[in-house]
Amino acid sequence: MPTATDSLIARLQADCTAAEAAERSVRASVEAQIKAAETARAFAWRRLNALSDMAKAAAAEPDPEASIERQLVALFREIGWLETSLAELGEGAQPLIDAVKPIAEALHAQAHPAPVEDGEVPAPVADPIEAFRAFEAWYERERGQPFLKVYERYVPPTPVVEF
Repeated sequence: MPTATDSLIARLQADCTAAEAAERSVRASVEAQIKAAETARAFAWRRLNALSDMAKAAAAEPDPEASIERQLVALFREIGWLETSLAELGEGAQPLIDAVKPIAEALHAQAHPAPVEDGEVPAPVADPIEAFRAFEAWYERERGQPFLKVYERYVPPTPVVEF
């Protein structure tokens, strides 16, 4: 027959078990929040790198078609999908190219605004960041993963050569 001491110890052990379960739950929640914050930070920096490379290419080329191509090459080179030309992506990449073009068009329009006559209101220019976010949403719907994950590729370590 259990004694009062056994009952007390059983209750205290149940409290310990419940406290451990609560701690595991809190730790899992905090770890998930940290992981989400890390991903958001990494994606923000990747977005900055992608758009700044494209913006530099846009600013350097006044011709819209050449500007768009240079921007796309800069983006896809940065992620390691090509070396020098969009042709390296092949015919199957056309939907991807079409989805990225609005970003390049917005960056070009921002870098080379259309001239305006006195008294005219300048035509509105698409926001490149919003265009990039729309592309990201499209990519995730089409490919089932965030576009900015493509930056997570394995780079083998460089061997150290001693002279």
